[in-house]
Formats: sequence, structure tokens, C-alpha cells
Amino acid sequence: MTRRRRRPGAATLALGAPLVALAYYLAAPALPALPAGDATVVVAGGVGMLMIVASALALVPAHPTLVGPLLIVLGAGLLVAALNAAGVGAAANVPEALLAGAIGLLFARWLATPVIAIAVPIFVAAIDVWSVASGPTSRLVDSGTDSTDPLTFDMPAWGHMGSAGHLGLSDALFASMFAAWAWRYGFRRTATIVGLALGLLGSLALGILLDRTIPALPLLAAGYLLANLDRIPALLTQVDVQRAS
Repeated sequence: MTRRRRRPGAATLALGAPLVALAYYLAAPALPALPAGDATVVVAGGVGMLMIVASALALVPAHPTLVGPLLIVLGAGLLVAALNAAGVGAAANVPEALLAGAIGLLFARWLATPVIAIAVPIFVAAIDVWSVASGPTSRLVDSGTDSTDPLTFDMPAWGHMGSAGHLGLSDALFASMFAAWAWRYGFRRTATIVGLALGLLGSLALGILLDRTIPALPLLAAGYLLANLDRIPALLTQVDVQRAS
């Protein structure tokens, strides 16, 4: 009789994903250098983004709790401040991702209304399109942003080649929020995570293909909503029934 392999538990994911991401960011300078330009952005930038998403979403199973995310916000916030003051660069990405992920969980908890869970992705996507040319926008581009900027993630190029680009902190925050709502309202968990990851990677690919800045939040929102498109009407109908009763 064969035994079924057990899936990694929430604690294993919450600890393992950030450790893998930290190991990657520390090892990036020692990896073989890639050709400058699109190759570096696609490979180093794409892997860096996936590490950020994995670190932020590793906390999603804790979405029903309040104390856990609050403690992570406190601890990660202090660590981020210390690391950025020390100018460690990409090594600060992991605690920053944990901080953004925990804040996303808290927002998802405080805004735990089905209508908001559908309206907010559409709203923030529209705002991100409007503000893409200013402020800490949600994108990955080689924009020359300071690598110690606490509002962005610095994606290191391989082989001491500098930066492959930057990603807005808001992306990790909203990805965590969307995933928490998916868990809370019975949406497809795996499909949602895949949709969020593809949204970020899609913004990167489109930016290179079109040679222009592509905001990531609209594609994140699309990944979240499209993965659960057939379940949204039932959720909204349930709200209407509750109001009628």
C-alpha cells in the first residue's frame, strides 16, 4: 500500500519560502552574469519577482488571525528599517516582502466584504494605470531607483551586474490581499496564486515587448478576478440574499 505524500504545512511554507528567497538574493552576485539588457531583465527580474511573491504569499494561511500578522508587521518593519539604514540592498527584499504581505492580510481582514473584494481590484487597477508615470508605481523597469528605497524591491542582476530593475512594494501588498480574499471567500487557491504570479510576469514581458512601462496592478487584478470569474456571481448573489433576509 502506497502512502500519500503530505503537502507542506503552513508553517513550513511560511518559513521555507522566505529562506529560499533570501538564499537567492544573497547568491545572485555569484551566479553567471547574463547579457545586459532584456536577457537580464527577463531572467534575473522574473526570478526576483517570483521570490517576492512567494515570500509575501507564504503568510496567506494566517489570514484568519490578527496577532500573527501584527507581530510580523512589527518585527519585519524594524528589520527593514535596520537593513535599509545599513544599505544592504537586495538582502532587504525578503523582510520587505513579509512586511507587505502581513499588511495585505490586515487590510484584507479589515475590508472583509464580498463587494469590496471585487471592487477594490478594479479600483486600484484603474488608479495604477492613471499614476504609472509618477510615484512608487507597480512595475519592474530599470528606472535607476535607489536600491535602498524602502518602497521598492531591488531585483539584483546576476554576476555583480547591478540591478535588473525595481518592483513597487504595493504589488506584494495587494497580491497578499487578493490571495487572502480568495482563501476567505472560497475562490480557487492554486489558480489565484498562479494568476497573480502570471500577472507580475506579464507586466514584465509586456514592458519589454512594447518598450514602455507597464503597471503590474491591473494584471495582478486580472489574474485574481479571471481565475475566479465563474464564482464571483455566486458570491455577490449570496450577499443580495443575505440583505433581503
